[in-house]
Amino acid sequence: MSNSPQAEQLLSRLGHDERVELLFVTLRYQGALTPRRLLLWRGVIRVECTEIPRPLRLLGESRSSFGGTVVLAGPGGSIELKPLPATAARVLTEAGRSDDDASTPASAGRRTVTADHTSGAPRAAPGTAEPSAYHPRVIRTWQDAELAAVDHMRSLGFADARVTGAGADGGVDVVARDAVAQVKHHSQPIGVGPVRELRGVADAHQHLLFYASGGYTTAARQFADERGVALYSVAEYGRITPLNEAATRLSARPSPAPSSSWSLAASWGREASAVRASRRAAELDAQRHTVLRLIARVRAHTSEIHALPSNRYTKDRIRALKAAHKLTERAESMLAKSQADFQTHGGRKHLIAMADEKAREAALKLGMSA
Repeated sequence: MSNSPQAEQLLSRLGHDERVELLFVTLRYQGALTPRRLLLWRGVIRVECTEIPRPLRLLGESRSSFGGTVVLAGPGGSIELKPLPATAARVLTEAGRSDDDASTPASAGRRTVTADHTSGAPRAAPGTAEPSAYHPRVIRTWQDAELAAVDHMRSLGFADARVTGAGADGGVDVVARDAVAQVKHHSQPIGVGPVRELRGVADAHQHLLFYASGGYTTAARQFADERGVALYSVAEYGRITPLNEAATRLSARPSPAPSSSWSLAASWGREASAVRASRRAAELDAQRHTVLRLIARVRAHTSEIHALPSNRYTKDRIRALKAAHKLTERAESMLAKSQADFQTHGGRKHLIAMADEKAREAALKLGMSA
């Protein structure tokens, strides 16, 4: 890593007295483990850095003759590190154990913990002590507060809790299959308005949770008690405290049975793949509609030309009209073909790009700006 962008990133992020315990390189990442955190880099020119605090949240690990594999829960979901030298795999696995687990031998097998962003939280069987403990995080920004809420909801048993994403919540910041939550990182107490808004957009969900850093007004507490909204306070250092009966009852409900770490990782991977596929399909639809709008403009301009007096027609104009008509028909044919079921994402994208090129060429034939 010497004399590289990754090395510069590492040196800039280390604290004054922070030392590096381990350096390693995998197929996709370069990593540095310190006593407080794991730093991961990917990319050569444009370097992206991911930081995971210790103890690391392990989803699973395996060893083979080709090298070790460690699966961690990161800010954006599961992170697979492979291939790893045996020493690096062992050190990372040990870093995934808390102080209470330090005496557990490394051969104890896989261990699951709370995930960080888009993954679920494994729970202990009903009747046992605290299942997968909630790990407090320092709350500096509203993003930190939302991630803390995700972690807390998973520790309550909402294994599929995830952040909805900026601008897409509609009054909801964290969503799970049978629960939704609103998170407010404000210094002032939350009034009844935001709590009422949560109740209004989430009628179909069984459990409603509200997390706030600045507390709640009396009116907000009264409304939450009447409508069964669980209120929680979020302290600066990540401690989350239930403030009303609904929150206390929710925290004390029986826990679901534990799930395999690998099955959880697989389900999170499937969910992430579905989200990516949906996003890519939406992008293609937007591009397709852009081409359709251009085709409509060309045809409207063609109609205007046809409405001109016959003495305004020239041979060049007639040739341009015929060429534009053929090009727009070709563009529409490509757009229709791009929606065929047998087409791959790459094939759809290529056909839409070709249709866009034909539509632009038709517009230029008629002297229009594409």
